[in-house]
Amino acid sequence: MMTTVMSCDVDVTTKRDSDKFNFSPMEKENLYEEDTESESESEETESEGDGSVTVGKYIGLEDMEEPEPEWDVDSFDGREYESDAEIRDSFANENDYMEYREERIQALEDRGFLPDPFNYIGAIQNLDGPAYGNMTNREYLAGLASMCVKKLNEVKGKTVEFDSIVRATTNAGGASWKLYITFMAREYPNGPLLEYQVKAMDFVGDSRPPFPILCRPAPKPLNHYLASEDKDTLE
Repeated sequence: MMTTVMSCDVDVTTKRDSDKFNFSPMEKENLYEEDTESESESEETESEGDGSVTVGKYIGLEDMEEPEPEWDVDSFDGREYESDAEIRDSFANENDYMEYREERIQALEDRGFLPDPFNYIGAIQNLDGPAYGNMTNREYLAGLASMCVKKLNEVKGKTVEFDSIVRATTNAGGASWKLYITFMAREYPNGPLLEYQVKAMDFVGDSRPPFPILCRPAPKPLNHYLASEDKDTLE
């Protein structure tokens, strides 16, 4: 089990001692220092239509270390929000609980591609800032995205072409970490730009090469988070 440590007012070190990503500040009440995997899930079940949703107690979403996750398998698949009476009772009023519940459902729908402090997933804010060596965060992320695109093309016979980074999130700390990258791509030469998503894993100290997890079209633009420049990119 790896230890995840995140601070609300300093950069989070992720690769070597001198390598840092810049994350957005998180509210202190939403951050904890504990032995856990970087993503977590809730334990509370409420029937909603033909499926259940989940909010509640958090246990590791990535319950085991995955040095080489199975290709094209999303760790969020099958995760549902389940309600828990203990969690509900811990809120002073129903409105506060419902706000919390909606946030946890939305976090599951975002599947790691938007910041989620409960799950230790933070935004990489400064894409043009230094990653490590002479590489910027944008260049580092472009390399990971291109790696995942190459895997997709090889496995599924696609002709997807990487174009540009839109945004990214990552879990912080530990011997390995996952990156959730949103980028623009073309599915064939001179085709229209489309929003794509990839997940990749990287390892401390270059002990192992980065590992592709999945690559797919984004389900829909996440307009509630996109900055104005991102919206311009999508138009």
